[in-house]
Amino acid sequence: MGFVFTKLLEMKGISCIHASILNNDLSSFSGTRVYSIFDLMDAGLDTSTPILHVGGETASCSFNDALGCDSPLPLPYHQKDEVCTKLQQLLGTDRPFPYLTPPHETVHGQTSCWPNRLFYGVGFTSPSPNNEKRNLLAKTFTGSRMSGFRDDYSLDNARELGIRDIIFAPDIVLYISKLMSLTSTEQSGYLLVHYNQEYLRRNEASLIEELSQVRTSFRGGIKIGLAGTAHYHDSLNALYRFKEMAAKSSVSIEVLPCVDIFSICKQIANAAVVASTSLHYRIIARSYGVPRLSMQSHKVDCWAKSNDDIYPFGLIPKKLASTIESLIDMRSHKEEVGQERDIATIEESLETISDIIHSLQPRPNSMNLDLLSARPQAPSPDLWIAAMAQCLDESRSTGEERGLLLKQKEACLSSRRFLVKRLLQLMRPPFAR
Repeated sequence: MGFVFTKLLEMKGISCIHASILNNDLSSFSGTRVYSIFDLMDAGLDTSTPILHVGGETASCSFNDALGCDSPLPLPYHQKDEVCTKLQQLLGTDRPFPYLTPPHETVHGQTSCWPNRLFYGVGFTSPSPNNEKRNLLAKTFTGSRMSGFRDDYSLDNARELGIRDIIFAPDIVLYISKLMSLTSTEQSGYLLVHYNQEYLRRNEASLIEELSQVRTSFRGGIKIGLAGTAHYHDSLNALYRFKEMAAKSSVSIEVLPCVDIFSICKQIANAAVVASTSLHYRIIARSYGVPRLSMQSHKVDCWAKSNDDIYPFGLIPKKLASTIESLIDMRSHKEEVGQERDIATIEESLETISDIIHSLQPRPNSMNLDLLSARPQAPSPDLWIAAMAQCLDESRSTGEERGLLLKQKEACLSSRRFLVKRLLQLMRPPFAR
């Protein structure tokens, strides 16, 4: 999402800095250097600078879920919330939603105003039943320069919250085929499948049974790929395990281990059919006109029903084989019309965004990015160590709390070697480092 917007805004004479809640270096995945928004503020970022929030299911994402995905190593589920809560406290922010900048934000006791916020392609398919959180979300969008949502369900949910002046904003990744044209190779003609690790765990046997029925239908065979590297989503180990289990049923599956985002786009673009639990697998497939189907997932179902109902979605495993067979060689003229409509809407929105940014005439950035700390790690390990250390500090607790910490200690030390090594480094005097 960030790549597409950066390229399109550069054509309008607008340069971008990529930011998130934590530092990260995604260059090894064909991504970019990502700064922590809080580090940028510390380095002198003028908060009147326009800040563009690009897509994703960001209106429903909790801080703990976001931080859990960004952790240096996967944390056990029962330990994740405690460590992530500590980390949020160390970040010192009172923003209620990690990827949505509020109009006013207090960081380490100092309040800043963000008057020039734009939200594009927001997903909001799972509103919270908690009235306090709903009110906070409505306030977060108050006073924004643009509030764009990517599907009918998200638009309706935003309207119910009383969010005003909202527009339909097609997912920006639909534009990827315009920026990166790809042609089929001699190795095309394969079935590309993708399943997140939880879906694989629950449906492994059924999926293998269904794939066994279509294993001879594709000259390029069956391939399984990743949609990313975030913890608790995809797992390369789970894919190799799935391959081994399938082989026992005489189903040959090739694992595609690459996590480079452009290679993943090429894998999708060159497939004969794509079957996935990932929303952006479907969006990229649509951009390149590849026949596709999606397994049952609320977020994906909402987007597909609103924007891409020509191809199947909401599938259960036992319908996989018959649906795949029905899609072989299918290409729809209606799909081309829908893609052209969304491209036109994206370009119209881009004009609006560019006009807004140019009209604000933001002052030249006062900070020198070269003066920031060394290239961001993946991501901010010292913050994580501090959060884990606080959770392990039994001397601060007594009685029941100490008992709970003792139970959690073993789980947190699943990354024992990493944790102990970093703690020792932090404890050593500066002259001995």
